Amino acid sequence: MRLFIVGFLSLGAAILAGCSDESEAQRPARPLRAVAVQFHEAGETVEQTGEVRPRLETAMSFRLHGQVEFRVENGSLVKAGDVLAKLERGPSVNGVLAARADLANANAELKFAGLNAERTRNLFEKNTASKAQLQQADATRSTAEAKLAAAQAGLASAEQTLSYTELRAPYDGVISAVGSNQGQVVSAGQMVVTLISETERDAVFDIPAQLLQLKENVPTVSVSLVSDPSVTAKGAIREVTPSADPATRTYRLKIGLDASGRNMPFGAAVRGKVVLSPKQVISIPSSAITQDRTGSAVFVVERDTNTVKRRAVTAERYTGTSVLISHGLTQGELVATAGVSKLRDGEAVVIEKDAGR
Repeated sequence: MRLFIVGFLSLGAAILAGCSDESEAQRPARPLRAVAVQFHEAGETVEQTGEVRPRLETAMSFRLHGQVEFRVENGSLVKAGDVLAKLERGPSVNGVLAARADLANANAELKFAGLNAERTRNLFEKNTASKAQLQQADATRSTAEAKLAAAQAGLASAEQTLSYTELRAPYDGVISAVGSNQGQVVSAGQMVVTLISETERDAVFDIPAQLLQLKENVPTVSVSLVSDPSVTAKGAIREVTPSADPATRTYRLKIGLDASGRNMPFGAAVRGKVVLSPKQVISIPSSAITQDRTGSAVFVVERDTNTVKRRAVTAERYTGTSVLISHGLTQGELVATAGVSKLRDGEAVVIEKDAGR
């Protein structure tokens, strides 16, 4: 009787095992959502708010005092060489006329002294004039030549002074400020107009001392408008002030913007962003990570067999909804993003149509 019971149980166990194997073989492939991994740079992000300023900003002034006869209006677009302002020319014109008169007088004196020196030399050769008289005539001619040179220099200086009555633009730009009006008497060095470069722009930031390392460690800075983040530009660090502002204890940092910076108006608030110590990482959803005593892992889809394989990965950093992976995955691999706790090594899967997008 005992042998009959043991045989019956063995037969039942065999039947159940056969049913289990058959069920396992006929289990349908599991539908799976997956994403194709892509490398990108990640690191510590630093943001700062600043403003757009012209790279070149020149306060234009006259080199002499006088009364303003003309100046351009604020906001005027000018080209290099355009007249920005004029002084009354009368005194400078009179100076040029006087210098020309001095030059004519010096020419006449030199002509007379040359004729006298030639005549004295002829008389000396005929023994009718002394050597002292000849030397005196030569000295008079040399003095006349020196006076002529001085008169020529005086005329050049007077003409240059006359040119100073016109204030001309040194480069293409726009007038951003005016400091005098027509009819006003200005002194030498007093600001008349301010000219700024229209094409070259800087993004200017006031940064704390802790960020001075940016100058050596950051090749490019991303800049966007605060009012419209879709307007962006790239730039390189052009200048950092060597000393801190005495009031704010910050350092002035200037970023030279590329051609896209022309879309940013002067004075606009901008946000600068840099990534410190960037490295190549892969961002995947947090739901793709599974944990056990050996560490973090993901399930990678084997494309040729449509099965999944568990693979250990190194998590660089966790964010709110994603994980940055630094090691364990390669570009373009498909990683399961849902239900990973129920997946098993070698399990057959069917990738959904939108997987990898």
